Amino acid sequence: MERSIYLTQHEIDAIFNLDLSSLPQLDLARDIFLVGCYTARRFSDYSRIKSSNITTLENGVTAITLVQQKTKGEVIIPIRPELNKVLEKYGYNLPLTHEQKVNKHIKEVGEKAKINEIIEVESIKGGFRVKEKKTKFKLIVTHTARRSACTNMYNTGIAPLDIMQISGHKTEKEFLKYIKFKKKKTAMKLAKKKFFIGNNLKVSRQ
Repeated sequence: MERSIYLTQHEIDAIFNLDLSSLPQLDLARDIFLVGCYTARRFSDYSRIKSSNITTLENGVTAITLVQQKTKGEVIIPIRPELNKVLEKYGYNLPLTHEQKVNKHIKEVGEKAKINEIIEVESIKGGFRVKEKKTKFKLIVTHTARRSACTNMYNTGIAPLDIMQISGHKTEKEFLKYIKFKKKKTAMKLAKKKFFIGNNLKVSRQ
């Protein structure tokens, strides 16, 4: 079973900034994939966004309102500038596409974006667990977009319960098992919190 991965915000930005205007199939696959990276939804949800899903909230924030295909629950997702650029490109009506095609082309997009980290993956071959190394772009699939969105939101300090309102995860335990985070990165983030900064009081010495 291959290791599930996520893309860092830097890697997503590299995909966003590619000029694929001469490669329409890759261009569409990239755009559909990016919608997932900015919404944390499943492909069945993020690939069918239409202008009727766009709404303006009371505070003037533009958002996407979706009814989840799997659970039928409603989610409301703020639209970040990059996502707005992608949606605007298609008049806020994403073209119909198939997940298999996006899975095929997004790997080539990842290669062009130089997502070349070497990842160790495990699989079962002939009844034996085998480890091998693969270039990261070869592991990108449509579901990578959702995992990336959840992980990057978490890494920027958004509370799990708030992310779950968008992603649709039912329990915090399920959510924390789903995302990808590194202990060193968590420690560095915690070091900036008030608890670890402390009060900078002078310690009296006897």
